[in-house]
This record gives sequence, structure tokens and C-alpha cells, in this order.
Amino acid sequence: MAIGHLSDTPMTHPESLVARPDLRRMFAPLLLLLGCGHTEPFASIPSGTDQPFDATPPIRLTLNQGPDRGATWLPDGSGILYSAQQLGRRDRDVCFAVLPPTGGRQRQMTCDLSPPGRNLTDALESFAAAPDGRLAFLAASSSIGATSPDQQGIVLGSVDDPINYRVLQPVPYALPGDRLYGGVSQLQWLSSNRVLYLGERVLYYKACLGCPLDTLRSGLDATWLAVDEVDPSPQRILGTENASGVSTGSNENEVYYTLGGDTRVFLQSLSDGAVSVVHDFASAGIARDVHVMGNRIAVVVGGRVAFGTDPLLGTMQWDSGGVLHVVDLQAGTDVTLDGPGLFRRPQISPSGSAIVAEGYSLIVTQAMLPGGEIQSDTTVSERGDLFLFGQP
Repeated sequence: MAIGHLSDTPMTHPESLVARPDLRRMFAPLLLLLGCGHTEPFASIPSGTDQPFDATPPIRLTLNQGPDRGATWLPDGSGILYSAQQLGRRDRDVCFAVLPPTGGRQRQMTCDLSPPGRNLTDALESFAAAPDGRLAFLAASSSIGATSPDQQGIVLGSVDDPINYRVLQPVPYALPGDRLYGGVSQLQWLSSNRVLYLGERVLYYKACLGCPLDTLRSGLDATWLAVDEVDPSPQRILGTENASGVSTGSNENEVYYTLGGDTRVFLQSLSDGAVSVVHDFASAGIARDVHVMGNRIAVVVGGRVAFGTDPLLGTMQWDSGGVLHVVDLQAGTDVTLDGPGLFRRPQISPSGSAIVAEGYSLIVTQAMLPGGEIQSDTTVSERGDLFLFGQP
């Protein structure tokens, strides 16, 4: 196992390049006409403050010119960890960043995984912080401008020093007699020595001839990995095929998950495999990106999502975000949280009083048809910012 950097052996990406229609335009235009874009770099926020740039709820935590994603909380709620791509850098690294729990100036940013002098783009993503300071995350490196990572893997470092890490599982990987896993996301600590995550299929495709290359990710199943073993092997959780979200529960025996194309949230007991439905969103739409804290469940529902079997790609779920729902299992309530655009990957704070999520603006464009009629089209921004609902 490598210490401090991934193996120098190049990895061949598991999927070929494919062309397909522009999936962002396959849905009927939304009526919500919201502007898009990122106004100022995050660095423009005054220094020395734990207050956000704009306190209007939901609070917009980031104003980065590049995408901000994968937010999660420190176990004690004292900070928010997330990935921030730095478009102002020549290498365009995706960096590990830490915010105060209420927003404000970054407390920490770590970008470079590679040794000095190497001309590479590094990426640190999908963080899971343990109470003792350990940090599990996905680390990747590639040549600048490359389509896919040359080296990638689930690694174990620390919040204070993420770049001094140990590789737990190279990615992509294949289990005996199973499918090929091209990516992972939604890392969480299932117990003190096991990490839970969503195993994914990753495709690089072109929406049309001449269109820029895009990345398509779709869940394969919920998986866990033992971090205390010398050579750990990923363990699929049976019954979670085509999972679209995964979350830990109140103990290491509970795993919540959502499935592609399904409106329900499921709970599985790992000890005996028993499965139950904890909530069904029914006509509200497809549920995904589940996160559970105590009796509260945050889920993205409906919006711009489609599930099906493509003749070239197989079974996939295409997702540009949806409506954020919060379910209180004890009270039996289901509340939707309004905000600018669509949301993905909500994370409930340890206290249960706040949620941080990725927010994606809706972009409305208009074109005049030959007969003079104005046609409007709505797409979703590919670059998200982080928003905070409630107070930690």
C-alpha cells in the first residue's frame, strides 16, 4: 500500500466513450425561472469571520467559480467538509476545504496530493470524518486536461493532514464474478473500522457530435470496506443493486438506501438481511441521495431525474437534482425545503437542526422560432454551490 500518493501505475478507465442525446434537455421545461452563475470567488468573502456572505435563508455558503460539492459535517458539528475545484489554478485541483458550521471564511484548504514538480491535477472528494480525526475519502490524480483519472482510490488520512494517507482500495475495481466499479461516493463511517459507500458506474460521454465530453455516474450498490485490514476487500450489501443513495443509521447494523427509479426509502439490518420500507414518496417522484440522522431523513425527490435501460449503456439513472424533503419518522411528517434551483446530496448536521446540500441553478434560455414564436428552454447548471438550511 502506498503512503502519501497513489500508485504510479496508470489505470485504464473501465468505460468507453459514448455519444447520446443531451439528457439535460429531455425533460419538460420547468416554470421556475431562476438565474444562474457564480458571482464572486469564495476568496472575496472578508477574512476572520464565521458569518456567511449573505444570511438570507437558505444560506448560500460558497461563491466559488468552480463546482463545490460533497459536503459533510464533522462528527461534533464544528465544521463542514467539502470539495472545491479551483479554476484559477493551472492544474484545476479539486481541493479539500473546511467551513465554519454557520458559513464564512474557509478554515482549511488542501489541494496538492502529488509530489512537488509533478504536472498533475489532483482531486480529493467524498469525505468521511471519524470522531478520532481519521478521514476516509476518494483521492485521484491525472494529467492536466485528461478525461479520466490515471490513479484513484479510497484512502485513509486525517482531517488535519489529509495528504499523508494510506490507500485502502484502488478504483476502479471488480469483485469476483461481479461488475466493474468505476467510482465511489457518499463515504460514511459505519463503525469505527468500517466505511460505507455507494459503488458507482462512471461513463464519459458526448451528448452530441461536437459537444464537450461529460461525465455520467450511476449507482451500482451499497458497499462497505474494513479499514483495519491489511488488504481489505469491498463487501456488497445484497439487495441494494442500482442503489442511488446510502446512509448509516443509529448503529452499525442499520443501513438506509434508495434504489434507482424507486420512490421509497429502505432500511436493511445487516445482521439478518431483513428489509423494510421506512417511507414512500409515491407521486412526488423518484427518491435518492438519502441521509439519516436520528429520526430525521433528508432525501432528494423528483425534479430532473430519469431511470431506465439504455441500449448502449445498460441500466442507468440520470440525475440533475430535485426537491429537498425532510421526513420525521417519529412524527410522520414530510416537509419540503424551498430554495433557488434543484438540490443534491443533503447532509443533516449531528444535532439534527441543520442541513447542508448542493444547490444547482436553473438556466432559462429563449430562442425565436421561424414563425416569430418565442421558445423557452430550461437547463440545470453543472456547477453547484453549497446551501445551508436551519442553524447547526
